[in-house]
Amino acid sequence: MSTFYKESNFESTQDLYDKSRIYNLELLQLAQRYSCLVDFNLAEKFLYGRVNRNYVSIEPNEFMTQFESLRQSDSTTGRVKVMSFVALAFNSLYRHFERSAQTGKIRKSDPYLSTLKPFEGYQNSEVAYSNYLSNLISAMLTVKDVNNAKITNFDNFIKFLKDFSTSVAPTLPITKTGFIRSRYNSVMNNGISIEISDLVYENDNQKVVDFIGSPNFEYYLNACNSFGFMVDMNAPWRIVADLDSIAMQDFASRFGYRNTDAVINSAYKKVHTGYFRNLPSQLLNLYNQISSDFIEIDDCTGKAIITSPRQYTLEQINNLYNQNYFIKVYCILRFIEEENKHSIAKQDLIITDTVNLSTTKNLRTALEHFERFVSQPFDYRGSLSYLIREQERREDT
Repeated sequence: MSTFYKESNFESTQDLYDKSRIYNLELLQLAQRYSCLVDFNLAEKFLYGRVNRNYVSIEPNEFMTQFESLRQSDSTTGRVKVMSFVALAFNSLYRHFERSAQTGKIRKSDPYLSTLKPFEGYQNSEVAYSNYLSNLISAMLTVKDVNNAKITNFDNFIKFLKDFSTSVAPTLPITKTGFIRSRYNSVMNNGISIEISDLVYENDNQKVVDFIGSPNFEYYLNACNSFGFMVDMNAPWRIVADLDSIAMQDFASRFGYRNTDAVINSAYKKVHTGYFRNLPSQLLNLYNQISSDFIEIDDCTGKAIITSPRQYTLEQINNLYNQNYFIKVYCILRFIEEENKHSIAKQDLIITDTVNLSTTKNLRTALEHFERFVSQPFDYRGSLSYLIREQERREDT
């Protein structure tokens, strides 16, 4: 067992705390000299590549964005893919390291930081959300059984869903919009992240031995910075395109992206638009998986009676519940998912405004304004402003 750095999460709580603190302090000191070394778990930086300038959830637009597989040797490409401009930047970084190893600028025998071999790249967020939702359904079924909840129709189910969401929020979001912003959504789903090893995330000691302690590591940091990449402090083998850097903007410009906003607005799409379109279908699917026959005892006869939940088609759902209904359901779930201090009365007012705006303007405009309102991280626990306030409070006491 390492004396100073954790090797797994199976050590004592005190050891995990002390060792993690040592690792974090050392990396923070290093980050003061290398601005490209970034803590992606800190405050709003956690949302990088997941939200736009207005903190609205986004995901790569595969229909509008070119993706490219990365080279894994001089002549082969593998399964790892990222947005094409990021691939161009990485391939340039790859060749830079190749030349540096050949000319003796870096240690050629380094297992990871001589030849940059990509191990992981873009992972489709829809697939990730689907897998997440499968686990969430299992949790719903458990809660339903423990509480002996009886779901006989769609209205019963929506009430159950709201109650369930309230009990687990904001830890376990239900909507895809909320999932994208959560810790269950890997940073690898943003299309601009690459991992150059398959090391274990929990093993800080291995991070120090194989990366941070490498004689090539500081050269690696300088090179990543030169080619427009940030390095994840908590997984130093993970590099993320810095869309605001001059170098990455140069690579992006070769694919028609004039600046950072052009990348965000064209290479990505807002999650809530497509998700809301499929909301009735998703809710019906959840209803069908959560509801089931149950047994009741007749008070008069004492006999057991099997009750079956009502069956619906998607057409029936859309006929029974209009767009305004689903706007209200969506907004309620999003308010529950996001940590906020708005009163129920304020939430009701915002939801009413959203419904009215969808009528006077259009649905897209209404949901856009709602998401801009509900998604702001300021003054929420874990936001930068929260951390600053907490630090000032501790200093005053």
